[in-house]
Amino acid sequence: MSHHLPPAGSADNSLARKVHEWYMEAALKAGTNLDGFDPDAPLAVRLAWALRASLVIALAYVRFSSKQQHSDEDQLRANVVYAAQNGMYIPPEYVCVDKAVTGRRLRRVGLDRAKHILTERLASVLLVFTLSRLFRRSYEAYKFVQEEVVENGLRAIAVAQSIDTADERSWKLKFQVHGIMDEMLLEAIAEHCREGLIGLHLKGWITGALGVGFRRREISDAPLTNRGLPRTVPEIDPEAAELIRRHARLHLDGMLLREGWRRWLAAGGPCDPRSTTGRMTCSAYRRLWSNIRLTGRWEFGRKRNQFSTKLDYTRQIERPDHEVATFCCEELRILDDETYLALQAWLRTLKTGPRGPRTNRDVQLWDLTTDMFHCAHCSTPDKPIRYYQTGAHGKGMQCKHGDLCPCKSAVRREEAVRAVCEKLAEVIARDAALVEDVICRSRERDAHGDDDLRREIASKESTVRTLSRRIDDLYDLAGQGSEDDRKEILSRIRSAQTERAAAQLDLARLTKVLERSTSTLTSEDVRRSLTEVSTLLQDAAAGNLGDESVYKALAIFRRLTGGRIWVYVERRKGRKRTNVRGTFRLHLIRAIKEHGGAIACDETPGDEITVWLRKPPRLDAIAERVHLLIDIEGQSYREAAKVLQSEGYGVNSGNVWYSYRRWYEMQGLPAPKRPYNNGNERRKSE
Repeated sequence: MSHHLPPAGSADNSLARKVHEWYMEAALKAGTNLDGFDPDAPLAVRLAWALRASLVIALAYVRFSSKQQHSDEDQLRANVVYAAQNGMYIPPEYVCVDKAVTGRRLRRVGLDRAKHILTERLASVLLVFTLSRLFRRSYEAYKFVQEEVVENGLRAIAVAQSIDTADERSWKLKFQVHGIMDEMLLEAIAEHCREGLIGLHLKGWITGALGVGFRRREISDAPLTNRGLPRTVPEIDPEAAELIRRHARLHLDGMLLREGWRRWLAAGGPCDPRSTTGRMTCSAYRRLWSNIRLTGRWEFGRKRNQFSTKLDYTRQIERPDHEVATFCCEELRILDDETYLALQAWLRTLKTGPRGPRTNRDVQLWDLTTDMFHCAHCSTPDKPIRYYQTGAHGKGMQCKHGDLCPCKSAVRREEAVRAVCEKLAEVIARDAALVEDVICRSRERDAHGDDDLRREIASKESTVRTLSRRIDDLYDLAGQGSEDDRKEILSRIRSAQTERAAAQLDLARLTKVLERSTSTLTSEDVRRSLTEVSTLLQDAAAGNLGDESVYKALAIFRRLTGGRIWVYVERRKGRKRTNVRGTFRLHLIRAIKEHGGAIACDETPGDEITVWLRKPPRLDAIAERVHLLIDIEGQSYREAAKVLQSEGYGVNSGNVWYSYRRWYEMQGLPAPKRPYNNGNERRKSE
């Protein structure tokens, strides 16, 4: 028989000495003859002695879950004593230990070593303290015992539970009963821990790891923790909180998640306290924005563990609100509710965006606006088809249908965005007086506020007062009645507290909305906003924006265009190059009001604006101007040509004739027939 074993997962020298001390003491009490037994002899000699003494060779498996536990010796001592009292011998070399290893893991050093011993039939009995030492889930432990032990003609014993597979009639029943009891015990322990955390929070003490944005402050006169450390209370970390607020604004303005993560690292932002790398990871940065504690709302019992048999791991599932204990701490608020809810909506729509440049460079507006351009030829009213980056270094963009698009054409992103920005700046400069007049007239309507909103706020205030009175009444009854009555009252208190916390959050959100809806913009505010917007657009077109200004410009760009620019590609017979135009509806008043911090009014989009996204041919570029001169002002071809010449265009009447027809062709309309010289009599020579 070979006794070669992998050394990992076995008992150390000090524990091996204790194994023999425990065994010899228990064996003498049980009347076992130890003549000829030498604990310092080699393994083969000790095994030969055990076989001569008619002892069964056994192995012991020991496991504990966390670093704070040290129950390996207690479990092993119970196994060794049981073996000595029942005619078995456990060599220290056959002791398999897994320290600080969860029972959910299928592959463990100590467990793999035990499997090796059983497979090689070096021992005929497996001893464990309880079944949960093998696997946390009872069916996994049952599968192991059945397949690795019983079906191989071996024997397994759970010492503390009196389960022995030698008893073929009852061991399976005992196995299942104890497995159910272990799982129920885990759930009970989880509830006890939850209630303990709530009690610590009610005292104002920290109950675990603090998220980013908060820090600890020691309490000098409080009792020490179970680990002998000073008690602490949570408070806001001012620097981290300001960084969180700044990044929240940037993300809501359109900054990508990974760009925010890179900036967080560059700014030296704090990392998650549970991080093992010492720096914020991208996934931890994303989880930061879904932390409800940023709003000062602390929840206990929001999730619970549930083992998935199909996936073979434990996952966390949401619990209903009435089972969650919620506490509102306004002094620990970092973000307002409106910002937090907007961030959650942003996270829900988050997905992998277009690929960016591989080299580090400053982000420009045209790097962030590709998703606003949509193909007018492939889109339908209920399914718009957006553009995606294409070409070398992603400098172009085209319809996602690619070769299947009937008007496939790649457009330079920089050129297209510059053209839209210049057009927007031109429109703002032209309609500034109109915008100011409309907003000033809307002040009278806004000053009255929203009557429905006020009624809803009054209703929420009444709800909060009612719930507060209910909680006070329940507290008066908390110490009365039987134990079951007190438990039910405490449960009703927590449920009412959760309902009141939700109502308070709604009330705070509605109050802020009312404050913003009743605030109006003055004429000075309007002029300042127009100037800022125009400057931002001009700087964006020139590529002169800073790291944060580019996202402000992105928000303005999106508001003004409504977030959707339709791209029309025109193919012309006999010409290789296509014409590309973009059209959008202008949302000028809404954009100006939101930029000024007021609630935007319901605005009907303005007239459709057309802009060349690619530099057009010379005569196509002046087609709009020719149309105005001839159809609106009633000039002839020669007269329009003279006006255009005075404006710096080198054209003649023939060019004007062609450009006039091109305008109608681009609109998809037939060109009208015009009489010679606009119907005027020919000027006679003197």
